[in-house]
Amino acid sequence: MIENKQIDKFNFQINYYIDNDVAGFIKYEVTFEVINIVDVFVYENYRNKGVGSKLLSYLIKNVEARKFMLEVNEHNIYAIKLYKNFGFKTIHVRKKYYKDGDALIMELKKDVYILAIESSCDETSVSIVKNGIVDVATTVNSQIDVHKKYGGVVPEVASRMHLENITFVLDETLSKANMKLEEIDAFACTYAPGLLGSLLVGLETTKTLSLIYNKPFIKVNHMMGHIYANNIGENMTYPLLALIVSGGHTDLIYMKDEKNIEYVGQTLDDAVGECFDKVARIVDLPYPGGPNVEKLALNGEDTYKMPELLNDGSANFSFSGIKSHCVNLVHNEKQRGNEINKENLCCSFQNAVTKSLIDKTMIALKKTGAKRLILAGGVASNSFIRESLKSMCENNDVEFSVPDKKYCTDNATMIGAAAFVLYKQNKFSGLDTNAKSHELLSL
Repeated sequence: MIENKQIDKFNFQINYYIDNDVAGFIKYEVTFEVINIVDVFVYENYRNKGVGSKLLSYLIKNVEARKFMLEVNEHNIYAIKLYKNFGFKTIHVRKKYYKDGDALIMELKKDVYILAIESSCDETSVSIVKNGIVDVATTVNSQIDVHKKYGGVVPEVASRMHLENITFVLDETLSKANMKLEEIDAFACTYAPGLLGSLLVGLETTKTLSLIYNKPFIKVNHMMGHIYANNIGENMTYPLLALIVSGGHTDLIYMKDEKNIEYVGQTLDDAVGECFDKVARIVDLPYPGGPNVEKLALNGEDTYKMPELLNDGSANFSFSGIKSHCVNLVHNEKQRGNEINKENLCCSFQNAVTKSLIDKTMIALKKTGAKRLILAGGVASNSFIRESLKSMCENNDVEFSVPDKKYCTDNATMIGAAAFVLYKQNKFSGLDTNAKSHELLSL
């Protein structure tokens, strides 16, 4: 039998019994989400019976903590072997701490599993992410075929479909991961920005799970999710400059570290993704417009004159001018009875927009001194823009990072990756959190 007794506010003792006798015990101290193991002791007549292993196993599995720490004499080889078997690693050596040798400071970082939900627009997605970088399982239910009939996302239809799909997507993700909700360490979701009705479905589902399973609830800004999509598979290094390009945002953000952000540039009017979709509509391309513009541009030539985009020396963007120019160009050509070369128009438009992204990013890199650029957002899946920015970075000795294309468009994996950063900082949210259609990114 094992019992966990509380000695005082911060100190506890786990006893292991054999035939009603205490065979061994662990004393530990709780400091926030860190467990400091003060003593592991097995009485002599119960040694070599696995008592120490059973005590450690119980502690690690049943006491919630982000990490476990202990100190051991370098000559206590049996204890060190036991700790190593459980994954403890030496992180520091205190020289001559004991009369007969050094003290090893050992640490075990516990894996953190976050279940995240993304429902800010027309994708219902659930993901389980380990330690902020490992995509354990992800499911994305797309509504593209439905909204294609209307030429764009219909908010009321989107929220209704989220309601219909959320439990199925949740169950499928848990099945893929072969996990139960009880094994999740925290629940996270997008709460802003996005379509209010859609956001509320994911938000209320997540808060309900947090309440039922008594686990932390973490609210995540959608743009923060896009940034931390770059963390999936590898840890980002700082400082860095993030270029966010999506249907609703075009931002340049400087990150000194994961706790500090600074807006360096923003769009003054339309977002780059919105312009791609507008150009797609005026040349009668189906929804979603952006990827179809890219496809046509690949086979076109840069023959249409485009206006010079905002050239004021700042890192801000402006795309309303080129959007209006394309609308007027197509309208005037139709009035004259001339046929628009769709491939060439898409190519000219894409080239002009990409040049602006490169020029403004270079200004921001020089202003901040950053030597690392990450690209994020739905438009980051555009191969021409990805390759153009990569070439720019290679020519200027700047490291470049962009997520796999499946993590550029809306997905819950990126929300789980961002939530882990907040989890480490104990930035948990209350169950009174509400959805917001608009909000600037903050940490």
